Amino acid sequence: MAIKSRNTVGALKQEVTAGTLIAPAAGTDFIPLQDGEFEMAPNFNQLENNELRGSIGSAKPILGLEEPKGSVSVYLKHSGVEGQEPQYGELIHSAFGAKEVNGTQYTTAAGSTTAIVNVGVGNGANFSRGEAVLVKDGTNGYSIRPVHSVTGDALTLGFSLANAPAAGIGLGKAVKYSVANQGHPSFSAWYYQGNAGAVEAQSGCQVTSMEMSVTAGEFINTSFSFAGSKYFYDPMEITASTNKLDFSDGSTRLATIPPKFYRDPVELAQAVQDSMNSAGSSDTFTVSYNHTGANAGKFTIATSGATLSLLWNTGANTAQTIGTKLGFLVAADDTGATTYTSDNALTLTAPYTPSYDAVDPLVAKNLEVYIGTATEIACAGISEFTFTLDNTIDNVLDICAESGVDEKLINQRTVSIDFTARLAAYDARMFTRFRANDEVRFMFAFGTKSGGNWQAGKSGCVYIPTATISSFQVQSQDNIVVINGTLTAFVDANGNGECYLNFL
Repeated sequence: MAIKSRNTVGALKQEVTAGTLIAPAAGTDFIPLQDGEFEMAPNFNQLENNELRGSIGSAKPILGLEEPKGSVSVYLKHSGVEGQEPQYGELIHSAFGAKEVNGTQYTTAAGSTTAIVNVGVGNGANFSRGEAVLVKDGTNGYSIRPVHSVTGDALTLGFSLANAPAAGIGLGKAVKYSVANQGHPSFSAWYYQGNAGAVEAQSGCQVTSMEMSVTAGEFINTSFSFAGSKYFYDPMEITASTNKLDFSDGSTRLATIPPKFYRDPVELAQAVQDSMNSAGSSDTFTVSYNHTGANAGKFTIATSGATLSLLWNTGANTAQTIGTKLGFLVAADDTGATTYTSDNALTLTAPYTPSYDAVDPLVAKNLEVYIGTATEIACAGISEFTFTLDNTIDNVLDICAESGVDEKLINQRTVSIDFTARLAAYDARMFTRFRANDEVRFMFAFGTKSGGNWQAGKSGCVYIPTATISSFQVQSQDNIVVINGTLTAFVDANGNGECYLNFL
């Protein structure tokens, strides 16, 4: 039976222990996928076997380290709830490394200017560099501005406001992602292909690349590539409450299956078989998983002996039976035969009905892009840009780990923006800054507006406080002269982070 990709659903779950697979626990763990824009791939390093076999041919290659990979694309959008991250926030958190949620809205205090926003006494401690504010006054159109620095209760903005806000103006609730040197959380990724055809999962995932593509008039697309430590196909979880099999070969016996996520049904079948054959019987038990035919997706348990009863209902450990996991109906024992096949095939649908953020994807229009100094608050005339955050990941090797990799750690990061901007007559600032290697700032404010005001719960911004223009070229594009350039973000002399992403 062909599997229809448009039925596919995906889920993310931050791991408690890096590399240990964790299953979705609610419908809100699912993310809205795009058709054809997701994939997982199991991958092993192939080790060349140099044994000589009396032939000029090669010996069988051997699998080395396991290094699965994956990718997913999502449309940029907020969760719709102020102070709450979007459902794909796990991907951003893994890419950047740190997350802060300011769940309380603070207000402006007297004496604020276009460059510095004052907050109430002691409230400055609730803000930090890179955090964005939504200045909720109609005079400024509910302006989005990043905080460049904090001194006491004074917030110096990365880009100035058009007008100084009055006292008592709300500053919104921000979910801020900032680049970190360590502590990037790992996550488990799940794809329910066709939501009935196959289940793929990866554990120990870390984002290797995040790319936001923004083109005027088009959906804003954000794509992520990630690397994991272990790949699963139709995985099955056995816990301490589902790992017992009471059976009788003339004498009552107990098989205890080790609790864990099994990589596929075949691995679980082997574990059940090993446990039954270790229970003290002189008979030999065979447990198999059926891949095809009328019993596809079901398990078969057989004995070499004269009798076998599976005591699903009357055994001493029925409260912890594995029977339901294997697809057997456990309201009654299976008796009177030497071979039994489970009643139900393996379930391959998502365990919960996905519940997605009720917000439309964003289109690149009526947004704001600033490049330059704090006082340059006119849109930069950019028609398209691509924001890229690349992480270099090292494997933490462990001989005892099943995959050979205990976890993955990010040890290097680069952040850049490739842009296309219209060339304005007489404006030489971009080239001047390029040749002088001057420091510039970048802000991209996104979201939806109502009555000219940015909407809380539907907006956000990318902020790069320190960057240089690392490439500059004048070209003709669709009969319009444009500048193609690259901004390269850098860490300042004080070690401050070079990139922030906020949802407001």
